[in-house]
Amino acid sequence: MKQSRFNVIDKGNQSTLVYNSYSGAIVALDAEYEKALFANGANGPSEIVDNLMDAGLLVSDGLDEIEHLKEISSACRMQSKSLSFTIAPTLNCNFRCPYCYEDGKRYGSMSDQCVDQVIKHINGMALDNQADSLQIAWYGGEPLLAIETVEKITRGIRSDEILFNASMVTNGYFLDEKTAELLAKNGVTHVQVTVDGPPEIHNRRRCLPSGGDTFNRIIDNVKRASAYFDVILRVNVDPTNGDQIDRLIDSLDQKGLRNRVKLYLAAVDDINGACANSPCYSEDEFASIEASCLSRYKMTGYMDPFLPGFNPTICGAVNKYSEVIGPDGSLYKCWNEIGYSDRSYGSIFESVASNAFEVSKWNAYDFCSDSECLNCALLPMCMGGCPFTRLYENKTSCVSARKNCIKVMRAAYDFKHKK
Repeated sequence: MKQSRFNVIDKGNQSTLVYNSYSGAIVALDAEYEKALFANGANGPSEIVDNLMDAGLLVSDGLDEIEHLKEISSACRMQSKSLSFTIAPTLNCNFRCPYCYEDGKRYGSMSDQCVDQVIKHINGMALDNQADSLQIAWYGGEPLLAIETVEKITRGIRSDEILFNASMVTNGYFLDEKTAELLAKNGVTHVQVTVDGPPEIHNRRRCLPSGGDTFNRIIDNVKRASAYFDVILRVNVDPTNGDQIDRLIDSLDQKGLRNRVKLYLAAVDDINGACANSPCYSEDEFASIEASCLSRYKMTGYMDPFLPGFNPTICGAVNKYSEVIGPDGSLYKCWNEIGYSDRSYGSIFESVASNAFEVSKWNAYDFCSDSECLNCALLPMCMGGCPFTRLYENKTSCVSARKNCIKVMRAAYDFKHKK
């Protein structure tokens, strides 16, 4: 027996907690369990050793945990039975958010010809691979500007023979009850909507070209839509709104959203130059804010603190049978690339990739190429971080847990045990 290399241990004042990033287990150890773990199971009672192994805290001496990750990840990335498509029916948007800086992107919406070809393309892949499940993520732009396209494509690809699941990323402005009901009928099971703070903060950041209030309309829409599918609120945080989460929670409570929606924080990043004219948080700063919020709001119903287990692929972009389809039929591997023609590897109108080098970079992506990642106890939950950042910015994008794991582990344990 030996300790898993993926254990994160916190010897607190009252108890020792251990999180294993492969199994996802968070375990409080009493003295007997702690002794058995640190002795690698030697001479420990068999029941205790078995429990530690079941939780993934102890593993067999012969297990190479890194090779084990590589084998499972490789198999999942080549899985052809489960197909995944991110589809942008339009890149047009009714908002003009200041951090959404996308110079050089081609805009536009899908033509009828392109819609028909999308249906043909997806059905062809499903047939060729004898797929048993199909996942669609509607993206944009603002996908609800092209709701008819969403309907038509769904009708064309949905069948009783293949398990179908869809999600959507939307700004929520057009997500009225009629639209929510329509999305649910078209297989949408969860929707992400961005809300960037209490009304006056949100309205400056998530704004129409003419200005005005968007917060109240979005929140009213979200409240009604939550009866049809799960709604996740994303809060993009930077130094201009990071101290406003308390007021946002109060605003959501006033609208009656407690226990209706979940909320999570995301750092505004510089992938599309968002930090050129406005400051962004450092990794340390964001991790501190995230941990503080998870601890404070863990019993409100909005934020459930947790640390995940092994995520074999971390991102669909590195999966062979995952594609991103732009409104002109261009194919990409990552949704950060939609609309940038130099990043497209082909088209649904072509039978072979016109830019094989582009797709080969994603297929050859190796999370083990970084020695720092290989030595990190959080590798199974992160798998090297964002592939786009590594491939195109030549840097590692660590998950926030790298900076706040101990605090989140404590919050997650307390939440599970209702402390």
